[in-house]
Amino acid sequence: MKDALEKRTIWRVFASGEASRTEDELLLEKPCVLEVDGREEATVVLTPGEEDLWALGHLFCRRRILSRDDVASLEAVPGKITLRRRVFRPGIPLRNRLITTASTGLVARKEVEGTGEALPVDWSVPFPAVASAVEALAEAPLFRRTGSTHVALLAHRQGKQLFCVEDIGRHNALDKAVGWAVREGIDLRHCFLALSGRLPADMVLKAVGASVPLLASVSAATGSGVDVAERAGITLIGFVRQGRMNVYTAPERITELARRG
Repeated sequence: MKDALEKRTIWRVFASGEASRTEDELLLEKPCVLEVDGREEATVVLTPGEEDLWALGHLFCRRRILSRDDVASLEAVPGKITLRRRVFRPGIPLRNRLITTASTGLVARKEVEGTGEALPVDWSVPFPAVASAVEALAEAPLFRRTGSTHVALLAHRQGKQLFCVEDIGRHNALDKAVGWAVREGIDLRHCFLALSGRLPADMVLKAVGASVPLLASVSAATGSGVDVAERAGITLIGFVRQGRMNVYTAPERITELARRG
């Protein structure tokens, strides 16, 4: 965590006119090059830490790898991630090799949506489990210290919270959570993700690529996000807060709605 923060001396000013010098903690973001099979794949801007998970998750969401077994070697050093694969998979190509913290449009929607059928609705999760996962996002340590991170929490469909991760970018946080599941051999078809950021098409397309059946966020969904989720059979949930949530697509994955038929 210490590599993701720096301290700065600032002025804290109040409406009363009082002011004082104090130390504040700021979140860092740094560029990192991803090299795959000896060729530069992309440059990402991310929060230092868990770069290996980001690489696994990013490539898994793009179907450049299908499991940890596809990876022959993975090395992460400051500023560079080097990964070699055992199996060549063309996967979903990038439109732009520079991945910033707002990576809308990095992959073509038709490239992702054309790679598989809609996910089946073969399980459901109760409202309290989804709400609890989203509420846990606010306890992420870097967010509490800086207020600057996006948070992604991976949970099993039975409600157990598995892994929580933070990054300056909401796309990167999702990739890191998926990467952890890849490393640990977790079947993402039986999991859901709680997220802190909004849910446009590009975030939902990551879930499509990774076969995550449910995304829930404290923030809003967009029309494009709902369109992609509907076609892919993904349950998309927004505004999970204060004892309520908006379920936009595939409502049968929420137990209370499944009971309504």
